[in-house]
Amino acid sequence: MTKQSYVRREYRAGVLLLLLCSVVAGCRGPSAYKAPVTKFRDSSSVVIESTKAYLIALNKTERDHYIYNQASRPAQIKLIAINEVQVFDPQEIGARIRALDQLADYTDLLYTLATSDAPETARARAKDLGTALTGLTDEIGKLSGDKNDGIKTAAGKAFPIIGEILHAIVERTIEQALQKAIVAGDGPVNELIAAIRTDSIVAYERKRNALSDTRRAAVDAYNTEFEKPTKDPVKLKAAADLVAASEDRWEAFQTARPVDGLDAMQRANTALVKFAKLPKPSITDFASFVDAMESFASTAKRVGEAVRALERQIARDTNGAPERTS
Repeated sequence: MTKQSYVRREYRAGVLLLLLCSVVAGCRGPSAYKAPVTKFRDSSSVVIESTKAYLIALNKTERDHYIYNQASRPAQIKLIAINEVQVFDPQEIGARIRALDQLADYTDLLYTLATSDAPETARARAKDLGTALTGLTDEIGKLSGDKNDGIKTAAGKAFPIIGEILHAIVERTIEQALQKAIVAGDGPVNELIAAIRTDSIVAYERKRNALSDTRRAAVDAYNTEFEKPTKDPVKLKAAADLVAASEDRWEAFQTARPVDGLDAMQRANTALVKFAKLPKPSITDFASFVDAMESFASTAKRVGEAVRALERQIARDTNGAPERTS
């Protein structure tokens, strides 16, 4: 057994022991949620940050693709063309990033409810989040164009429900507020995750196409150097280094799929709801709940590590080979 597997087994055993105590005591207060909700909060944070990195890089991918294509022809670079190739404008990107930030704050609030005995802390956080959501609702509502329909529809459904949940947190006890937050937020939160998931797929495919072009261009540049009558070993080595770097980026990219993390986040959120709806959960129910959070954590960790690996690969070679259109 690996050290990592042993730690996971011991963590799960410890959580189940705590939950068993809750069952024996005949109660299911916030303490019963503490470890699994903590895992949900931490894993959600990893997934959200990975998705944000993709959305932030989306426009850069399109800009760089256009600029290097123009350079390889060669052809003029026009500012109006740079604006046209970008999928979302800065305001649209910003709105999506802020929506992800609010999701992160929401999962953090669940954590606060599950782990804090100070209701005033949770109420203060709920009020702050409610204020932020009001501003974000107005911001997203002003977005125009078909490409924004998904996020506008999802936000229009999720934010009012989350607003009601936040009001309940202010008015009710911690346990009641936690259960309402988990149950009432199920569908709307998953819809919002799904809308952002769609945008992350766009970002993933755009980046995949750009990296594929860079990969092909690096090989072409090497072969062009190789086919010269007089071969320069230094230039051949430099061209080979670019091929190796582009292959490293391509390999890292294959596992850096934020959509996998968002899918796992939806499944974990559904598991959280299923558990919260049980009037008298058994040890088996607790075990399934813990397993669902552990599965989410595993996927989140894999995606987060893959995204960081890809970012490191790209950072190591900021002067990549020029991209070509053919």
